[in-house]
Amino acid sequence: AERQGDLFGLVTFHDRVKHFLGAKSGKSHFDTCRDAIYTLQPRKVTPDFRELFAFIGARIRRRALLIFLTHLDDPLLAESFAESIDIISRKHVVLVNMLRPSEARPIFSGPALTSVDEIYQQLGGHLVWKRIAETEKVLQRRGVGFAMLDNETFCTDMISQYLTLKRRQIL
Repeated sequence: AERQGDLFGLVTFHDRVKHFLGAKSGKSHFDTCRDAIYTLQPRKVTPDFRELFAFIGARIRRRALLIFLTHLDDPLLAESFAESIDIISRKHVVLVNMLRPSEARPIFSGPALTSVDEIYQQLGGHLVWKRIAETEKVLQRRGVGFAMLDNETFCTDMISQYLTLKRRQIL
């Protein structure tokens, strides 16, 4: 976004909003956002999506592209996210990206199985994949884009999403 000359900002959150850097452009704002990301520390808390979306709804007045980097493989988190997203999804373009869990894939789509334990592992991975696919459908019905991205191509895939939206002039 900085290279394109677009306005960009950053919101970090856990059980409450930690950083809010409003949309600006330029190298100094990019450096401020980067520094905020570098100082993040993980916390084992349940995110409060309703509070986050209410905060965003109150602070970001103009239509914007909002990209969420979060994990929705936990059914309760996914439900909380989906129930609360309507607060902002009618006004803003919303994309949700998460890292693909290593085991999440349709059953028998991986390498050939050699043991009974591998069958159970694949079955467990299939259940995770199915649950995430259901979350994706719920979000799509609410007008929210969703993607499970691989760790190796995460950044390039996100940039591709961004450039595709710009090219299609969605905003």
